[in-house]
Amino acid sequence: MRKFLCRLLLFLIPFYFVGVFLIVVYYIGYMTGEFRDFGRLMEEQRQDHTIFIGMGYHEQTAYYKLENANYYQADVLVLGTSRVMQFENDYFDTSFYNCGGAVGWNYDQYLNFVKNLNYTPKIIILGLDQWVFNDTWNRQCIPYESYEPIGMEQRSKISMEWKMIEDFINGKWDFQSINRYPMNFGFNGRAKDTGYQWDGSYYYGTIYRETDEKEEDRFTDTFKRIEDGRSRFEWGEHADEKTCGHLETFLRYCKGRGIQVIGFAPPFAPSVYDRITASGKYGYLDEMNAKCGELFWKYGYEYFDYTNVSALGVDDSYFVDGFHGSSVVYACMTKDMVGQGRALKGYVREEKLEKLLGERYNNKMLKDLIHKG
Repeated sequence: MRKFLCRLLLFLIPFYFVGVFLIVVYYIGYMTGEFRDFGRLMEEQRQDHTIFIGMGYHEQTAYYKLENANYYQADVLVLGTSRVMQFENDYFDTSFYNCGGAVGWNYDQYLNFVKNLNYTPKIIILGLDQWVFNDTWNRQCIPYESYEPIGMEQRSKISMEWKMIEDFINGKWDFQSINRYPMNFGFNGRAKDTGYQWDGSYYYGTIYRETDEKEEDRFTDTFKRIEDGRSRFEWGEHADEKTCGHLETFLRYCKGRGIQVIGFAPPFAPSVYDRITASGKYGYLDEMNAKCGELFWKYGYEYFDYTNVSALGVDDSYFVDGFHGSSVVYACMTKDMVGQGRALKGYVREEKLEKLLGERYNNKMLKDLIHKG
């Protein structure tokens, strides 16, 4: 009997360690915020604006942005994909919230987001990603009904835990890295100091603070996309009329609600823009700019083309990657919108913006937000 029990215990030892490991991973998921109630995380960030929310396995961007937009009820909203997430509250002299990342496809999705708001903002700054106007890319877009509610996306803790274990085995995180920045929520926030700030803008952590990396190294992937004509950089000659129709429906709706819309084409890094132009395979960009200008003028709105931002004194060193400008780039664009247009007059304190730009930490970052973990 004793021999049998000894053998049984030896047999169970591996299962014991596996069980302990699963418990530890589950605890880490809870500790980092990945397994915690997401609404509670938002409440804590509202109370402490130094917290970043950078989820790795339980991202809820559309829900997060909608809930916060309805909570803050800001006069100025930014709406678009990840390419608008660098507008920050500090640029403005009024209430502001950045809904960047809440949408990503055609403009009936943008319209659906606005219909989910429980209040009416005064101004929407609208990012118009260039590739959305390229039929070669956007034909995969899923059309929306007249209204679809935005809620929490459910994901089981078991599936998240298995993904965490898979990433641990593949060396994507370790027990030391996920506690570098304990004031943040989520794996990305804890390990990389990246995530959403309280105003909805996105902080890029160490990328903002790196100054010695060769700029061309950050653009290699984008250059390859242009060369191959893939992954948002599909070649295309003409602007898609269907997208223009979706955009006009959005503008018409906002006009009826008394919302002022400011449209802009987000910037590419100057060297990326040069590659696009030299390729001769993106004729739809000129058509897009002309059509957007006409549509915004038709509804009495302003439109700005920042596809090439070299004229603003911006070079490659200001960019996070080939098609994501930094917070400094978007501060320069905000300054230009105020100088060239009328819609933002009174909403931006120009002398404050000048001071922020003049005292910036580096070409990517307006102020030093380095977290001491």
